[in-house]
Amino acid sequence: MTSHTLRVMWFVPPAIAVAASWRACAGLSVETSRTQSSDEQFAALLDGSVDAVVTSMDNVFHWNHRPGPKDFVIVAQVENTTPLSIVASPTIKSIGDLSGAKILVDAPENGFVIALRAMLNQAGLNLPDYTLAPVGGVKERFVSLLKGDGDATLLGPPYDALAVKEGMRKVAEVQASYPQFPGQGLVVRKSSLFSNPGIQMWLKNLSESIALFPANLERLRNSLSSEGLPEAAINAMVKSVPASLTPDERGVNLLIEHRRLLGLIGSDATYDQVVYLG
Repeated sequence: MTSHTLRVMWFVPPAIAVAASWRACAGLSVETSRTQSSDEQFAALLDGSVDAVVTSMDNVFHWNHRPGPKDFVIVAQVENTTPLSIVASPTIKSIGDLSGAKILVDAPENGFVIALRAMLNQAGLNLPDYTLAPVGGVKERFVSLLKGDGDATLLGPPYDALAVKEGMRKVAEVQASYPQFPGQGLVVRKSSLFSNPGIQMWLKNLSESIALFPANLERLRNSLSSEGLPEAAINAMVKSVPASLTPDERGVNLLIEHRRLLGLIGSDATYDQVVYLG
């Protein structure tokens, strides 16, 4: 049997990928690596050192406007939503208090930060009412916030719960403002879909793993608990298991609307242009 290798890069393993790892996929070897930023993911897809990334689906809108192949597509949504919170130093009690704040981000023009900027816009705050300081992915932002390198950042499980445990304050939740906010997607270069059968093989494995729920929820909880994650993070990750890998059209359109609101490139894209279901 021909063996295929799929190299996947992510910030934190999504719950459905943890479940998929329990099942052997004949003829497929999945190699995973952790990233420190979405820019690193972009570069890795560009130079071919990885085949796919789990990342904010918003990244595709910006990546397709950067110098490069402009063939980035979303082939799956691996979380029904990514729980995200604005977490800040204890002195900040509301979004309005972020006027003049230094906000730690992955990248200022793509990714989850766009939802944060939309929330600030709704509160009457726009650049330069605050500054955006790129420091890296979720772990890097968590560490920088605790060190006092900035006033606030956007965090998801497990780092939001860990930050609160360390004395930081949860100021607002993205899902409270945008209930249809979508979770992370699996992003590839369109050309890779035709050159690497491992992508479709892994998607099939992920889809079949979804069918195992809710019977295996306790096993998933135990697996995440063995990694030392706090209960709040485990609850959020378990709830993130999607009912389907098909990217939610309402969620993708919400991302486009946020870009339109902020006057960012990529706001002219459509669902059919950025989502490829084969």
